[in-house]
Amino acid sequence: MYDGKVVILGVDDMDMFKGISLKFLAMGQMLKDKPGLRGSVVLVQIVNPARSRGSDIQVVENEMRKVAHEVNRQFGENGYDPIVFVNGPVSTQDKIAYYAISECGVVNAVRDGMNLVPYKYIVSRQGSPELDKALGICEPKDRKSVIIVSEFIGCSPFLSGAIRVNPWRVDSVTMAMISAIGMPDDKKRLKHEKHYNYISSHDIAYWAKSFDQDLNRACKGHFDKRCSGVGVGLGFRVVALGLNFRKLSVEQIVSSYKRTTNRLILLNYDGTVMPRASVDKSPSKEVVSMLNVLFNDPKNVVFIVSGRVKDSLTKCFDSFGQKPSMAEYYLDDTVDVINMLHGLELASSQVPKSAEIGVSFETSL
Repeated sequence: MYDGKVVILGVDDMDMFKGISLKFLAMGQMLKDKPGLRGSVVLVQIVNPARSRGSDIQVVENEMRKVAHEVNRQFGENGYDPIVFVNGPVSTQDKIAYYAISECGVVNAVRDGMNLVPYKYIVSRQGSPELDKALGICEPKDRKSVIIVSEFIGCSPFLSGAIRVNPWRVDSVTMAMISAIGMPDDKKRLKHEKHYNYISSHDIAYWAKSFDQDLNRACKGHFDKRCSGVGVGLGFRVVALGLNFRKLSVEQIVSSYKRTTNRLILLNYDGTVMPRASVDKSPSKEVVSMLNVLFNDPKNVVFIVSGRVKDSLTKCFDSFGQKPSMAEYYLDDTVDVINMLHGLELASSQVPKSAEIGVSFETSL
């Protein structure tokens, strides 16, 4: 049936993300741009049954059949259909046979995980004594393969010899098909050898060992930390802290506050000035009064850090008819905090050596 023809193979599930229609369009564009390939190149598309049924699956199938029919109508002839649509299920043995006779494999998914079709294609092209005999291969060096893979699938980065394409760019897929068909045999052999060596050496034992090493690396030092639960409900989390970590006591903060003459105080608005779960985001009169005490002390430099814009914070304080006396020191985001710290670093040379920078009341910055 395919004797004397170059077979391009696609094996995909019936799914809207597999890009099968885009593959058919690229095939049609290739036959339009390269009339000399008509009658000598055929795209065999094996479609595995859909894993679910629904109107969207039917729409995808209808679209694929419509595009395939149009390409076959324009470029087909008696005894030749450019696109052969094989609707599954297809047995593993039959798939291996298709893999073995195909000069090029195409995986054109617009989004996919660790698609194993390229690996199966390469292993099948490596062959066996029975396949070699059936295909008329006498020397192992005659084994060759070419893969076209979408850049949006998980295995794409690992197949360094594959032709990567953006499936949404039909012209790019068309050029990849033309390049694969016209590629010299020596280059096909080199690509096949490179891919097969990678696949045969990265087996399940390799990935299990690699995962174990990564897990040990990620957990390294966990036995030297103390884990504590923080929060409740959806806000619960586990915090890993060093064995030497000690929570600051109120007495220690008050003692340091009294001794220092230059103090930097960072207060996070949501979570420190105001409870995170609070519906009313305006501070109470008591909070505003305490902030004014801190702001009015000439030894203090106080910043209120928040993801809110300055105008929003100002309105919160204006609702009580009073606001902190140094409202210009609001910081809207982390970038402002970083710029502020750089400024303090530059000004640090002006701080007397006897002065100390006090502790922060909020460590979640």
